[in-house]
Amino acid sequence: MGGALLLFLAGEMFAWFTSDSGRLALWRHLHLGDRAHAVRIVGSRIEQGLTRAGIPRTSVASSVLAGDGPSLKWRVTLPREAPPLLVNHSITRAVEAGGAEVLSGRERVGKNGEFVVSLLVGVPGRPTHSVDLVRPGAPEEGSAAAEPRLAVLLYASAEDDSLLAAACARDEVFTVGAIATGEGKSETLRAAHERRREVVLFMPMEPENYPRVNPGPATLLVNMHAGRIGQALRREIDMARPVVAVANLMGSFATQDESFMSAVYEELRRAELPFLHVGAVPRAVCRPLASRVGAAYDEPDVNLDGDARRGDVRGLDRAWNDVIGRAREHGQAIALVRVTPKSATWLARAFDRKRLEGVELVPLSTVIRRPPATN
Repeated sequence: MGGALLLFLAGEMFAWFTSDSGRLALWRHLHLGDRAHAVRIVGSRIEQGLTRAGIPRTSVASSVLAGDGPSLKWRVTLPREAPPLLVNHSITRAVEAGGAEVLSGRERVGKNGEFVVSLLVGVPGRPTHSVDLVRPGAPEEGSAAAEPRLAVLLYASAEDDSLLAAACARDEVFTVGAIATGEGKSETLRAAHERRREVVLFMPMEPENYPRVNPGPATLLVNMHAGRIGQALRREIDMARPVVAVANLMGSFATQDESFMSAVYEELRRAELPFLHVGAVPRAVCRPLASRVGAAYDEPDVNLDGDARRGDVRGLDRAWNDVIGRAREHGQAIALVRVTPKSATWLARAFDRKRLEGVELVPLSTVIRRPPATN
């Protein structure tokens, strides 16, 4: 019996050592095996990540590199509507599942206005691939004018969270707003990430009349120490990753406090994320403070909130027509839509192609103000 067990274990070990993951582990930790084989294994994992992100192999241009660094350089041209952050996340998950890593990453703007995310992939001390994710820039002067762009961010209150999770299965392009801590968090975040949706973290912040008016668990309070604010925000961002921005959930009192928002902006600069200010109150300090400290700040052009909660379809239609008109006039717009039992069914009407004629639905990351790229 014991001999049979040992024979079985030996067979399993042999099978693992001859598998791609086993060979890569030997090459990584014991420096045993062929480098060319390791390059092939890591390349196949990168391809899996691109496939999961919906990027075709025809978008990849490969060239050989000399020297002691990576063996191959891949230039991946993304569709204009593809969010580089989520493609990066898909690659990272795929290579980590195979025993490799994304060793470094940085963002930059190319000389022709293209947005480039550069990744170094391999194992520690032994990179195999340099990967550039390239999203084309704006069309050159004299070329056909680009379609007006509309970024839609869907969000929901706790009681309608399941409706938001279900909406993630729609075919249209939109971004999802979610809370990391609290009931229902896993359903919406899981649905958004499984459908490769961009996610905006809605961070609960202290409103006026707190705690009678309470945004829920993990609310950031004005009397918290700056370090605690940053630590709590960092934890929520990590729980919700990948995210493209952070927005305030309530926060009418907190957004009037300069010390509080300075702590928020410090963490957002560290995370290289923009702040999307929802429902700005007259005395809010967020916009001028962002200009002084160099934080990326933006506001939605419209928030379809009250009409959605009241189930006022005519009101939703009027507001939707206004934001479509704004996108056509200014070239782009950001619209927030609260998902309720009424607005969830109204979305099909809003996203109708005839109604959107001339306006392109795009991910939020393509229109929101971004922080400057850092190495």
